[in-house]
Amino acid sequence: MGSWSVKGQELQTNNLIANIIEEYLESTDAENFDFNTIFENLNYFFEHPLNINVASEYDLREIFLLNELQISDFIQHRNQYGTFLSIYELQAIPSWDLATIQNVTPFLKCDLAPSDFNLNFKDALTKGNSQLYIKAKRIVEQRKGYIKNDDGISPFAGDPNHLYLRYRYEYGQSFKAGFTAEKDPGEKLFGEGSKYGFDFYSFFVYAKDINKRFSVVSLGDFAVSMGQGLILYNDFSTGKSSYVMNVKKGGRALRPYSSVNEVNFFRGGGATINLAKSLQMTAFASYKPADAVVARDTVLNTDFDSFGNIRTDGYHRTKSEIENKNSIHQTNFGGKLQYKIRNFNVSLNGLYTGFDIDLIRDEALYKRYLFGGNQLLNTSLDYSWRLQNMTFFGETALSDNGGMAHLHGVLVGLDPKVDLSAVYRNFASDYQVIDGNAFGESSLPINEKGFYIGLEVKPMRRITLSGYADFWQHPWASYRRNGPTEGKEFLFKFLYTIRRKLEFYAQYKYEQKQLNLRTENPVDYPEIQSLQRLRLHLSYKINKEWEIKDRVEFSWHTHAKSTKGMLLYQDVIYKPIAKPISFTARYAIFDINSFDARIYAYENDLLYEFYIPFFQNRGTRFYVNARYRIGRNYTWELRLGRTYYDNIDVISSGNNQINGNTMTEIKTQLKIKF
Repeated sequence: MGSWSVKGQELQTNNLIANIIEEYLESTDAENFDFNTIFENLNYFFEHPLNINVASEYDLREIFLLNELQISDFIQHRNQYGTFLSIYELQAIPSWDLATIQNVTPFLKCDLAPSDFNLNFKDALTKGNSQLYIKAKRIVEQRKGYIKNDDGISPFAGDPNHLYLRYRYEYGQSFKAGFTAEKDPGEKLFGEGSKYGFDFYSFFVYAKDINKRFSVVSLGDFAVSMGQGLILYNDFSTGKSSYVMNVKKGGRALRPYSSVNEVNFFRGGGATINLAKSLQMTAFASYKPADAVVARDTVLNTDFDSFGNIRTDGYHRTKSEIENKNSIHQTNFGGKLQYKIRNFNVSLNGLYTGFDIDLIRDEALYKRYLFGGNQLLNTSLDYSWRLQNMTFFGETALSDNGGMAHLHGVLVGLDPKVDLSAVYRNFASDYQVIDGNAFGESSLPINEKGFYIGLEVKPMRRITLSGYADFWQHPWASYRRNGPTEGKEFLFKFLYTIRRKLEFYAQYKYEQKQLNLRTENPVDYPEIQSLQRLRLHLSYKINKEWEIKDRVEFSWHTHAKSTKGMLLYQDVIYKPIAKPISFTARYAIFDINSFDARIYAYENDLLYEFYIPFFQNRGTRFYVNARYRIGRNYTWELRLGRTYYDNIDVISSGNNQINGNTMTEIKTQLKIKF
């Protein structure tokens, strides 16, 4: 097979992750999701490769570069043939083609030494490694929220600086601890709403493979994943994308949480216990505050308070945002009982959610069946079964009002060069859930029926063809849809690669759905809209130090009127192997005449971070990232980005408004290892 360039594979891996996340955002518009743990895992396994002779299916999922069929084939191969003698034996796994092996091998090793299953706490507390991140960023131009009125008072309580501090201690993958502190722009440091300094603090202690009885113990802030996400899934998982085999969710039930999303986690403790050889139980409990607008009954003096929804942006800048901070409390406890034998596993899941005051929805038609009250109980049964070249998976869930949700799928290796995936989902209109995150068109697994089929073909060594078709309907009204609607989506991708040298792909996506027309008519009703995207992308590695990327993307949107967009960019990446300095830079031109035709584009950012803005209007953008390694233990970074618009003279709105046609952001970060 020959040798592989580790640094070159790091670049290819980053390209792969960038493509996956770009397409996820295009499908979900989930701009607020914090994906940085993906890069944290990749960086850890890059510095501490995973031993393929002891790696579990959960470990392989955390690398994030393998689909479920490939993971299943790996486990089956090791069970059948025993210990790997060399990393090159990965070529014998049917679904692991050369491109897959090239992407994943920088994060793997082959070690024949046995692994000690019992965690040595003395070593864990004294022989680990520490990392400290100190980061600051801000928008240079003045926003409306920082302008003081005649009384010397501005809408935002704090300054425009975004401050971030994170400490992480690691002893392999077995023991981790850390904390995160963050102040968003506009929030006050040591002031109203943040009397303890930073506005948001997060902390965790996590131990894995403690002994034969305790598999995982997690304290502080943690994330939970169950089944296919019908009742709960805090982790990132791909939705519809050109990676058509990445449709099955998986992962550890408990993971430590160290991100800065102030909503998508639990706070308390949990443990995974091995009850028997094939039986495992996970239990957890959480109690944490949340932001909400509380309606207080001051007229009748009945002390009956309620809220309409949980605020998820995490901002505490204005007087009202500060008043809404931690105004309600959420209690969760739940568990998972899993039975696993050979190629089959089944789990019984349960989640209780309680609020200290009632959640009362407004009278919007689409909210009629949404959860209301102060207690919700969800249960589900999920399964996974490997039968020869097929993997069946699914989950059936029930909410305590009687609503049900179903999701069932299959992954099939039709041939070493042909893979197929299919997913059927049926989420009832009266199914109620708060933290669900399942495969589908909507953000929550409610009020949706659909069928998805994906196909990946590798007719030649350097060529991959992939595509999917998805058809769905919403039986009841939903957001911006005053009635039952339906939709369909198609994607086709042609990929051509030359190992460590070149990647070119052409991708076309067509989506048709129904939305309210938003006219002045007394009755608003859904009408068909369509969105098309065409992307041409080229990555070329000039030599070991220099790489260039070029992309042109077009979008066409049709609803009440037709709009279109175009984005063109040029990237230059300089990453020398033996020199302390590196940089990435981009110059982009865009002309997009509506929000509906917006185009997303991944940007390189500070170490283990990324930024994916969407573009609209007409203008140009550039950014430069510079990174300097100061010895072995210090890395300093600086990022400068600037967007110029030539068709508008006001950017954004409300308190974020900038009077002008430019927006400039500057970031800096210092990483310290000790």
